[in-house]
Amino acid sequence: MYDLHAHILPGVDDGAKLPEDTVAMARAAADSGTLAILATPHRRDITENHSVLYVHDLLAEMNGLLRRDGIDLELLPGMENHLDLDLPGELSNGRAMRMNGSRYALVELPFFGSPNYVEDVLYQVQLQGVTPVLAHPERIEAFQRDPDLLESFVERGMLSQVTAGSVVGRFGSKVRRLTHSLLRRRLVHVLSSDTHSPRGPRSPVLPPCLEAAAAIVGEERARAMVVDTPKAILDDLLVEVETPIRDGGARRWWRPWGGF
Repeated sequence: MYDLHAHILPGVDDGAKLPEDTVAMARAAADSGTLAILATPHRRDITENHSVLYVHDLLAEMNGLLRRDGIDLELLPGMENHLDLDLPGELSNGRAMRMNGSRYALVELPFFGSPNYVEDVLYQVQLQGVTPVLAHPERIEAFQRDPDLLESFVERGMLSQVTAGSVVGRFGSKVRRLTHSLLRRRLVHVLSSDTHSPRGPRSPVLPPCLEAAAAIVGEERARAMVVDTPKAILDDLLVEVETPIRDGGARRWWRPWGGF
């Protein structure tokens, strides 16, 4: 398996604090079948407090620790890029990192609200030949209120990455129900841990969530979300996705969460 969203680098954001945390997270992931993890520190934390060069140096250091401890897992370079007006320019100048240097970039929309520049910024990103992989849409208010918005982005060539824990209710029953709906509608392309710690609800252990997803979409489609599609992204290959299934009852998701 390949995990494309992980706050595993120590001391750079709200994820791992110490190198020991990184090693513990990597060991837990490797023991459960993960071969590689894309380290995705928050762009703002890196640009404000560190640098892209620092991320690469830290990755090399952490991979050395994993080899020393006999952990058969590789950490790869990436970034969780907040969607803001600076993002297209930051991708162009290299201060916003792509996913393992590929044509893909992990992009996080604002958790709350829907700024009027969202679609324009995403379009500008695509004009650069970069494919946005939208981070945890099931936890983003704009998509919670209108899942059809995610469908429209997928139809424009973007991909979505759902947090694995959302499938099993680690972020609440309402997020779980929406996640299951997105799975049924073929609007989920990648399942990733978004890990922040070696244990607990944000652990890097994927198999229980993979099993739950397989119960909804079948084993072949579920495994593609943690093997085939993530590997293609890391290898900078074109990802072809299935046509989403339109949900005639989707408009009910426009209601506030309290209406569920």
